[in-house]
Amino acid sequence: MAVAVLIIDRVGEAVIADRQREVAEAARDYFVAFAHEEGLASLGKALDLRERAQGREGFRYALYDNDGALVGGVNLLPKTALPGAGMSEMTIPADGRETPFHVLVQPIATGGTLVVFEDLDERASFRMALIGGSAAALALALAAVIATGVWLNRLILRRAEHIARTASQVADGRLSARAPSQPDGDVFDQLGAAINVMLDRNEDLMTGLRTVTDSLAHDLRTPLTRMRGALTRALDDRATEAARRDAIGEAWEEADGALATTSALLDIARAETGLSRDMFQSVDVGALIAEVAELFEPTLEDAGQSLSVDLGDAPVTLQAHELLLRQALGNLLVNASRYAGSGAEVKVTLTDLGDAVRIVVSDTGPGVPEADRGRVVERFVRLDPARTSHGSGLGLAIAAACAKLHGGALTLEDNRPGLRVVIDLRR
Repeated sequence: MAVAVLIIDRVGEAVIADRQREVAEAARDYFVAFAHEEGLASLGKALDLRERAQGREGFRYALYDNDGALVGGVNLLPKTALPGAGMSEMTIPADGRETPFHVLVQPIATGGTLVVFEDLDERASFRMALIGGSAAALALALAAVIATGVWLNRLILRRAEHIARTASQVADGRLSARAPSQPDGDVFDQLGAAINVMLDRNEDLMTGLRTVTDSLAHDLRTPLTRMRGALTRALDDRATEAARRDAIGEAWEEADGALATTSALLDIARAETGLSRDMFQSVDVGALIAEVAELFEPTLEDAGQSLSVDLGDAPVTLQAHELLLRQALGNLLVNASRYAGSGAEVKVTLTDLGDAVRIVVSDTGPGVPEADRGRVVERFVRLDPARTSHGSGLGLAIAAACAKLHGGALTLEDNRPGLRVVIDLRR
């Protein structure tokens, strides 16, 4: 503010000085021309009239003859005390005090001398009024800036406190806490939205970890118990060699099942949380489907079923997790062989949708009731209440996790008759 006032003072002083000089010179030229036309006596009378009318306001004028006598105007100095021709600055006693003046002395060619006095106190008063007005305006602007700054500071602190409170709640274990944000909002809304995405991601990871541990505790208890029972029988001193071997074989099978279940759960968790994206590579989806179909065709034939594959006309490539995609497709074909029944027709179709790739595995078996289609993709869900069928109930869960990893979804539909499983994989 001080610098601004100083700049206004310096610039204003320069502008005023130039303007006052121009006024003084214009008045000088006018009165000199008047003297040439009307004579010194007429000019003296005109200056007397002006002095009586305006007094000390602005400029004051005096006219001297060649002998130094005052012809008209203000009597501030005798001619002998005047400076030389041109503009000078001097202090002159006026109205009982020493007053600074700019004095412009101009000899007239026809005789006499014209003097223009500018009272610098008047200029100083104008200058101080200019500085005062500018300072007042700047003070108001500064007050407005301070008020706006305080308001913005409180707004920023309040928004930051909301985000800090959310972080504190998450640190206290409330994983569902989210920062406030508005769509198309300001930078704090964008920050809140980014933090919420991060918290969603963390919650997915924690949920995936919790689900894996819960699932392991849920579904591994039975095979581990069976394994322990088989090993206990094998260690019985009264057991025959054949019984001991059977018990060890049973324990081996239970261990294989437990390892397969653990591996499947880990695959699902990594897929659902996105940790498997680092294994994406360019995959020829048509070639992959053809290889998997060829591998599982004997299994379907043993179940009394037929398999057909429609890969379209053009090759389809996709950035994908090849191993998980093979596992998902294999699980769907195994499910068809187990549940579609003898005589069913199984078909695998590949369609390029532009921004997505669609794989459909359909069969003409009994299908899945519409009420159960939503829950059969969950872990360990099997529609056989007695759980006498083979498998751990993770096949469709792996396929759904594979679709989610690729930004798509798995959908179960009615094939009329049979089941139609649709996997959409987004590019």
